[in-house]
Amino acid sequence: MAVFGLRSSLASVAGLIVLVGGYLLSPETDGPTPAFAEANQVTFPPLDQLSHYTTVRRGVTREHMLTSQAALDAIKAGENVPTGTHVVLVDYQSDVLTRYLVAQKMGAGVDDWQYQWFWPDQTIKADENIAQCYSCHQRSRGDRQFMFTFSDALAFDGSPPP
Repeated sequence: MAVFGLRSSLASVAGLIVLVGGYLLSPETDGPTPAFAEANQVTFPPLDQLSHYTTVRRGVTREHMLTSQAALDAIKAGENVPTGTHVVLVDYQSDVLTRYLVAQKMGAGVDDWQYQWFWPDQTIKADENIAQCYSCHQRSRGDRQFMFTFSDALAFDGSPPP
């Protein structure tokens, strides 16, 4: 009787493994589900209180980069940006506002950033994979406050970008 119970338990575990493995590796999923955007601690900042410190242009894409004067001052002083800092990428495609990408410094740690994707009406785009933002910024910009436009922020003199 004990052997039958052991076999039954092993069969149940094996079945569960096959079921979960089949789900994760099925053609519809390509593996584990990625981390998609959801309401997190990132807040949408008051844009009129931020400085437009550079514009990045690539073909039909125009990106206005904004952050606080306190963050710009900290960067120039060689210090970490303050907790609560927002860095906003305002994304225009063919001169039409398409989204806001917002990074927010959430704590005192140098790498304590969270990211969020917002529609033009400032609502969260819930199906965006924001784990990609974190991964790319963490991997390649750790020595630059996790900003791809760090050099632009450092050089910003208060004049409106072209």
